[in-house]
Amino acid sequence: MDIRAGEDKILRSDVREAFAHAVRLHQSGRLGEAETLYRQILQADPGHSDALHFLGVLAHQAGRHEAAVELIGKAIAHNGRVPSFHNNLGSALRALGRREEAVFAFGRALACAPDHAGAHYNLGVTLQDLGRREEAAGSYRRALAALPGHPDALLNHGNLLALAGRLSEASAAYRRALCLRPDHAATLAALGLTRLRLARIEEAQAYCHAAILADPGLAGAYGALGNALAELGRRDEAMASCRRAVILDPDASDARLALAIAAIPVAPATESESAGAARAFTAALADLEAWNEAHPGRLGTAIGSVQPFHLAYRPHDVGQALSRYGDLAASAAADCRPLDPPPRRSGGKLRLGVVSGQMRAAHPVWDVLLRGILAHLDRDRFELFLYHTGQTADGETAWAGSRATRFVQGPLPAEGWIAEIRRDRPDILFYPEVGMDPVTGLLAALRLAPVQAASWGHPVTTGLPTIDLFFSGELLEGADADGHYRERLIRLPGTGACTEIAPIRRADWNEAGQRTGAVRFALCQQPTKFDPVDDRLLVRIAQQAGPCEFWIAASRTHPWATDRLMTRLADLFRREGLDPDAHLRRFSWLDRERFSGFLAAMDVYLDCPAFSGYTTAWQAVHQGLPIVTLEGRFLRQRLAAGLLRQIGQVDGIAATGDAYVDAALRLARQDRVALAEAAPRADGDRRAVAAFAETLIAALG
Repeated sequence: MDIRAGEDKILRSDVREAFAHAVRLHQSGRLGEAETLYRQILQADPGHSDALHFLGVLAHQAGRHEAAVELIGKAIAHNGRVPSFHNNLGSALRALGRREEAVFAFGRALACAPDHAGAHYNLGVTLQDLGRREEAAGSYRRALAALPGHPDALLNHGNLLALAGRLSEASAAYRRALCLRPDHAATLAALGLTRLRLARIEEAQAYCHAAILADPGLAGAYGALGNALAELGRRDEAMASCRRAVILDPDASDARLALAIAAIPVAPATESESAGAARAFTAALADLEAWNEAHPGRLGTAIGSVQPFHLAYRPHDVGQALSRYGDLAASAAADCRPLDPPPRRSGGKLRLGVVSGQMRAAHPVWDVLLRGILAHLDRDRFELFLYHTGQTADGETAWAGSRATRFVQGPLPAEGWIAEIRRDRPDILFYPEVGMDPVTGLLAALRLAPVQAASWGHPVTTGLPTIDLFFSGELLEGADADGHYRERLIRLPGTGACTEIAPIRRADWNEAGQRTGAVRFALCQQPTKFDPVDDRLLVRIAQQAGPCEFWIAASRTHPWATDRLMTRLADLFRREGLDPDAHLRRFSWLDRERFSGFLAAMDVYLDCPAFSGYTTAWQAVHQGLPIVTLEGRFLRQRLAAGLLRQIGQVDGIAATGDAYVDAALRLARQDRVALAEAAPRADGDRRAVAAFAETLIAALG
């Protein structure tokens, strides 16, 4: 019999053939004809559960979700043992926002067929909608166990892993998904963003470009590309990409925040670009503030994803700009995550919570600032609660855990960290640095403890109204330094640090191209920290020192910035009649042992005037290497000077550019014995820990 949709009547004996034909019409996209035929089948057989089900599926596809729920419900009433019926009912319920009912429906599907990959996947999506991320991740894993080639499950599972900070695992999930769908734009963009968070900037750029080629309308790909381009020093392109993202998706809060942060040059090419950094950022903030006011509650999801970290590298007063950003960040974070004020406890030891992603060996924040506090804090007066937001763990991490009443190791999503901290009810939260770690950038913007404090792991004000105290050192700050901070400045004894770094074995360092008899000047800071305004100091030294070489450290994370600095200096040397090839050298990143050998082979350590080094200066004095530093107004320009004052070796501290050049020439042949003998005075200053504790006790009243 030739069955056609639209015939007046189907005999009951023809229902099977008619249904098969209706399904073929449905599958071929002839939905109107299929619907007509399903209805004719139901006239002939009102209890035909498959026709009811597929008619419901058609309604769901057409956006008529209420009708879909009614029709599929009737199908289940006639035959409740078919898993696809319950699965599609759950999809329609989820579309209506009835998520708890959808969860029940997917559960019924899985009761009928425990290995139903689609039901596991749909349950995962619904649980993710409900914020039940761990359960959602479990559902995605079960979907992948049932169907290893389920690309959407791989993508969503990767997204959850990324949200939890498990970036390497997320990358692996995305790559598996791309093996199945190589040109899937959302997966390419997600992988690009994950590689960006892992500081694989070139890879991130490539994946984001591929995502845009696959789908030019994908806003998220443009936002992630903007972040990558900013890290590559391509500021104009970065801002253009972020603007494109917000045109495509006006609600893209992450792209709007990235657009504001991209106004800050990572490595300015000119003095004017550097001098205008704070002004450009403030102008971008005005636009972001206006958008946030018109769209309350949206910006908070993006806080911490990018931060104005590189503004501190500019040698100008950036406190006002950072405070303006701090007000916006704290307000947006609180709007998105409203929390009751943390209660003040009474009685018992004080609970000190420490939040850091750097509780591991060979990181400056750990070595210089944090380890000494954990080692020597009075445990009769304090309980320690440690929140290690980073993923790296080693022997030092384990040692930190052994010192704590409670130790929590990441990664966790932001909500997980908030829950962990609020569970412990700390009296004080201490952030050794705010700026390096995205999770810390968000948490510090929230009020999670009655007293909250930061220190100089990132040596500039946080700008946040949620941070009450800023711990620095009396030898690091000038007389007018209180005005540089949003927080109340606390000057601890010495440099404010009880530095405890294990002795470093020195390995030999040899590099091709060294000139015999030349004075070797070491420039060990990241190239992004060197400001164009200071370039002429090197020219002046080269003009007066005779044969000399400037050994410049190459960046692992921003290799383009090394190239830009070398080009900038070479152009200036040529303009001044100097041969850059005779003076400028670069050396690759070295491990600690070989870096010690490098310092031993140098004649003078030239501190970066715009952003002084502390850890590298500490290593230099322990090798007896003379240090020349230009002490500026701000903490970040005074670190090496404070260290030299602590050990009583102040010959290399300069107050002007002329004095900096003179000191470089004078110290080039200095005897190193006295400096090496004085170096241990920089270590183990327990006065700083005792004063830190007393300040916290007083702050709690």
